[in-house]
Amino acid sequence: MQQLPSGIFALAMLALSAAANAQEYSRFLSCKGNFIADEKTHEANAEIALRVNNRTALIQGSNVLPVGEILRYVPTPVSYSMTYILRPKGTKVIVVPGWFQNTILVAYPNLNRLNQIRLSVNRQTGVLDGKLLNEEDELLGSFSMNCSSQTEQDVAAPKF
Repeated sequence: MQQLPSGIFALAMLALSAAANAQEYSRFLSCKGNFIADEKTHEANAEIALRVNNRTALIQGSNVLPVGEILRYVPTPVSYSMTYILRPKGTKVIVVPGWFQNTILVAYPNLNRLNQIRLSVNRQTGVLDGKLLNEEDELLGSFSMNCSSQTEQDVAAPKF
C-alpha cells in the first residue's frame, strides 16, 4: 500500500473542509408580515437560515425574534416547527448583614414576560405563523409572515 505525500493529504483535507463549510446552511428564508400585540399591528420581518443535517435554524435578522439564536426544528411533510424557550431571568442575591453573613437567593418571576416562542413555517405556501407566550402559556403576541426561499447566492455578503 502506497502512502500519499503529506502535502497532497493536507490539500485534500483543506478542500473537504471548505466544501463542508459552504454547505453549513442550505436553506434561507426571507419573511415579511405583521406582528399583533395588545390589539396593535406592527410590521415584522425575519431572516432565517436552516441547516438540514442537524435540524437547526439560525435567526440571522429580525425585529420580533431573538437575533443570533439557534432553534431546533422538526421537519414534517407540511411544515418546519420550531420552539425556543428563553433562559429564566429575574434572580437576585441578597446578603443580610449581621453577626452571621446570610445569603438569600430571591427569584422574581414576571408572568407577563416573554418565556417561549413557537414558530411554524408551511413548506408548501411559505407562511410563517408564530406565537409569543409567557410563563403560564398565555399569549403575549402573534405574528404571521410570508416567507420566500433564497439561495446562498441571493443572500447579501457581509460588508465587514
